[in-house]
Amino acid sequence: MEPEIFGLVGRVMEPNGLPVSGGTVYLVPAADVEALAPIDLVTLFVSPQETAMLDNDEPIEDLVDANGGSYERASVDAEGMYRFETLPEGSLFVAWFPAAADERHLPGGDYSHVAFATASLIGMQMDIRVSSQPTADATYVGSSTCMICHDLETTTRTAHNVGLQVPGVRSVLQDISPWPDFDEGLAAFEAGTTLLYYDCDSVTQDPSKCAVSEPPPTGTVSFEVNLRRDPAVPLGMIGAYYVELVNRSTDPEQRVRYDVVLTYGGAIQRQQYLMRRTNGNGLLSYFLLPVQYNYQGNFSNPDPDDWPWRDYRSDLWYDFGTDTLRDRNAPASDPSFNDESFDNNCAGCHFTAYELGGDSTSGWSARAVADLGGAFDYDGDGSTELINVGCESCHGPGSEHLNDPMKGFIVSPGSLTPSRASAICGSCHSRPLGIGAGMTGLPLSADDQMPPAGIRRRDFALDNTTRVSGASEDFFSSGDSAAHYQQYSGHLQSRHYRNPTRIATCTGCHSPHANFGDVYGDAISENLNPVCTFCHSSEQFLTVLEHVRVVTGSTIHDGAITREFRCTECHMVPTAKSGASVPALLDMIPNADPPVQYYWNDIAAHRMTMTGREAYQEQPIAATNQCAPCHGGFFPNR
Repeated sequence: MEPEIFGLVGRVMEPNGLPVSGGTVYLVPAADVEALAPIDLVTLFVSPQETAMLDNDEPIEDLVDANGGSYERASVDAEGMYRFETLPEGSLFVAWFPAAADERHLPGGDYSHVAFATASLIGMQMDIRVSSQPTADATYVGSSTCMICHDLETTTRTAHNVGLQVPGVRSVLQDISPWPDFDEGLAAFEAGTTLLYYDCDSVTQDPSKCAVSEPPPTGTVSFEVNLRRDPAVPLGMIGAYYVELVNRSTDPEQRVRYDVVLTYGGAIQRQQYLMRRTNGNGLLSYFLLPVQYNYQGNFSNPDPDDWPWRDYRSDLWYDFGTDTLRDRNAPASDPSFNDESFDNNCAGCHFTAYELGGDSTSGWSARAVADLGGAFDYDGDGSTELINVGCESCHGPGSEHLNDPMKGFIVSPGSLTPSRASAICGSCHSRPLGIGAGMTGLPLSADDQMPPAGIRRRDFALDNTTRVSGASEDFFSSGDSAAHYQQYSGHLQSRHYRNPTRIATCTGCHSPHANFGDVYGDAISENLNPVCTFCHSSEQFLTVLEHVRVVTGSTIHDGAITREFRCTECHMVPTAKSGASVPALLDMIPNADPPVQYYWNDIAAHRMTMTGREAYQEQPIAATNQCAPCHGGFFPNR
C-alpha cells in the first residue's frame, strides 16, 4: 500500500489473510480509557438491565458507542484497505468495527488491546486481523477433529480438560501429569476409608451441614459414608468405585449404595464425586454426592470445612427431620431434588456443545458433542462425549471452519475487543444466575442455551442472566472474592482491565492451550514473577524487591527473607475458597499475649490490588503472609 507520510494505512483481514471489506477503523484515545470510572461492588451487583446500560465495563466498545462520531475514523474499502491521512496527538487504541450488515465478523482486531503513541504509527502500515464467527447453521465437531490440524497436545494438560473423569481412567485428551496428587482422593476409596458425619446443623446456609472425620468422632454421629473400590469391577466400569451411606442414628441396618460414575475436580484444590440416576423417561441425571476431598485440608484446622473431607449438601441425602437416609437411586417426581442436578447447575460450564433436556418434574438431562477422545458416554447413547471444556467452547462450533477452504467461520479470541475476549471466560468465572432451567448458577438463556463465544457483556447480561455477578456475600468489602469461580468479577475491578497502556484479558496470563508450566517452564509454579514482569518491565519492577522499596519507602525488607519476593504475595492473595483454608501468619507479637493464627484461602484474588492492613479481621491480606512474622506487631492479639 502507498504509505501516508503523516498518517496510517493498513488492511483489515481475517487470520487466514482473507480481506474483510466494510466497517470502520477507530482511533480510541488512551486518555479516554484512563478516564473511565472504575468498576466497584455496587456496579457489579446492578441488575442485568442496568448492566446493559453501563458505559465503563467494556472499555473500547463503550467509548466507541458514546464517542464514535467524534473519534478519528477511517472507512474500510472493498479490498479491506483503510487510510488515515493524519493522526491525532497522544496515545491510541486501534480498533475495527464491522458494518451493521456484517454478521460474519466481530469487533476488535489484534491491535485493539494495546495503545500506540502517535509517533510510532506515523507513516506505518498496520494490518489488522479480526475475528470471524460461525453462522447459526454451524455444528460442533469435537476437539479430536480440531487437533488433527492444530495439534495442540498441551491442551490435554490444562485443568479445563481434566475436570470430569471416569474414576482412575483418562481419555486421550486428558493428561494429569501436572498434578501428581490428582488421585489422592481415590486412594481413600482403595483403602476402604469410612467417614463419619456428626454434629450436624441442617438449617445452616452453608453447603456443609456436618463435620466429617475418620473415626473416632467427638460428637453425635448421624450417618457414615464408606468409600469403597470393588476389585471385581474393572477400572473404567461403573461400580468400580462406590460410596455406601449407613444410618448411624436410628437404624444401622439402613444402607444405600451409590456408584461413583465421575470424579469432578482434582486440579484446583478439591475433588467431588458424581452418581447418576435413570429417570422415569429413561434419560439420565447426575448428582454430586455429599463427599468433598480437600487436597490441602488438615484435621488440625479449627473449622471442619478445612479438614481433608468435607460435607457437601448432606441434607439432600439424609433426612435430618426423621434421621433416615434418603434413597436417591430411584426416579422420583421431586422438583426440589431434581433441580439440584449437575446437569442443570454445572454441566454447561464444563461441556462442549452443551444441550439440556428435561424439566423439574421428570429430571434434567444434559449432553455434549460426541468425540472419540471424549471422557465418558454421559447421555448413554453409546458414544463418548466431550464433557470438558474443549476447543469449541471458546472458538464456537467448527463445522463451517472445517469445511471452508479458507478456514474462516471461527471465533479468534485474540482478535476480539478486550472486553469480548474476557467475557468468553467471564460467562462462567463470575458466579452468575441464569434465566433457563430454574435460574441456576449456569448462565442459560430462556431456551437453555449457553452464551456464544464472542458475545458482548451487555448482551450476555440481558440474554443469559438474572444476576450478572456473584451475590454480596460472595465478596469481601474490599472487592476481593470470598467465593471461588469469580476471577472475572475481580478482573473487571482491576486496573489491568481499564488503563491507558495495555488492556489485559484473561489469556494475557493464562494460556487456554497450555498450563503455566508448558508456557513458562516448570519453575513457574513456585514463582510467577516472569508472568508479571513480561509487561511490568520498568526498572522498579525487574527486581521485585526494588518495587517493594519504592512502595514502602523503606529498605527494611532487604534482609527480612532470603528468597525472592513474589508479586502474587501482595497482589494476588488467595482470598476465595474452593477447598480448604491454609495456615498463614502465626502472630506471636507481643509474646506475652496468646498467639493468633491467621489463614489464607486457596483461590487467588484477581483485582491485582493489595488490600491494606485495615482488612485483617475480615479477609486474608498480604500482611498475614506465612513468611511475615514481623507483621504480627501490626495486629492486636485478641
